[in-house]
Amino acid sequence: MKKFLLSALVLAASTFAAHAIEGELSGRFTINAEGDTVHFSQGNLYYESGTSGGFFFSDKQYNTPTDGQYIGANRQYRSLFGFGTSGWNSGANAYQPMDTISDPSNYLIGGSAENGLTGDYAYADWGIYNPIKNGGNRSGLWRVLTMDEWWYILAGRENAQNLFSMGRIKWTDDWDHVEYTYNGLILLPDNWVLPEGAKKFRPGTQDAMIYDEIDKMYRNMNLDLASTYELNTYTPEQWAVMEAAGAVFLPADGHRKGEKYVNSGGIYGRYASSTPMSEVSAHALIFDKAWIEKSWINRSWGISVRLVTRPDSDYQGIDNAQSHKAAKKVLRDGQVLILMDGKQLNILGAEVK
Repeated sequence: MKKFLLSALVLAASTFAAHAIEGELSGRFTINAEGDTVHFSQGNLYYESGTSGGFFFSDKQYNTPTDGQYIGANRQYRSLFGFGTSGWNSGANAYQPMDTISDPSNYLIGGSAENGLTGDYAYADWGIYNPIKNGGNRSGLWRVLTMDEWWYILAGRENAQNLFSMGRIKWTDDWDHVEYTYNGLILLPDNWVLPEGAKKFRPGTQDAMIYDEIDKMYRNMNLDLASTYELNTYTPEQWAVMEAAGAVFLPADGHRKGEKYVNSGGIYGRYASSTPMSEVSAHALIFDKAWIEKSWINRSWGISVRLVTRPDSDYQGIDNAQSHKAAKKVLRDGQVLILMDGKQLNILGAEVK
């Protein structure tokens, strides 16, 4: 009976992962050769300090709260994060979302350059450790892509070369007549079909975007680089049609150095992965109007974080993210719980009070 119940709960967990989660977009993206798929969150991650704060997704894909902006006396936004700053004590000196120490050696997960935001250190991943307030409000529902997974979306999945491009969302405020422009990278889901009433989408590879297998990057050979972000320009209303069909927009929000200095906003996009590189750097997805690159970033620099739902394969067991200590399985009130490190966890890895 117990074995049957555990199997049923594992199946339920897997089914739950496949169903819609608050804050996820409809498009499905294959992230590896095994066929695992994920959904992107509705917007970039941001953190609001203060007693009523926490982690949130931006309500629009293209407009993330300004990093370092203060709200009143004791509340502040953080939307560009140093490596592994989920708030979980990973053994690094800097691990809180508001940390802005400039020395990258303070961001070594578990004190080692080899540790990323997976395995025993998975709680250093913002989406694994934290409940996202408007993303299901439960820990363990989201995670950061690895560098290889980012690149599989861009260069590995079927028809990948036709499922991305640079883009722009542009609108004018009727009240103050100010024009707002958001540059970024557009990713289309696996089974993309241009929706009825949508503006035609032009893939980046149709605009001299050439794949460089050696350097793992797309180089844009278009001499008129000023027009690159304008290839696919949408109003908010036009973009809403694309988004409803599963399209993802990664805004070029630049990066932060130190407390509040944000560099290259609107020009460069720098997106965190869970993959470490060296004592100084971690792997990141980087793009601007001239290239898209499987690259790296200084661990201390604040960069954008875009979370994805955990693929079904992540739900086949418990993520023992904190230690190798043996976990004990118990049955309480018809629910299978795991006792580990003094905590009760359900089969999704979320703590049960």
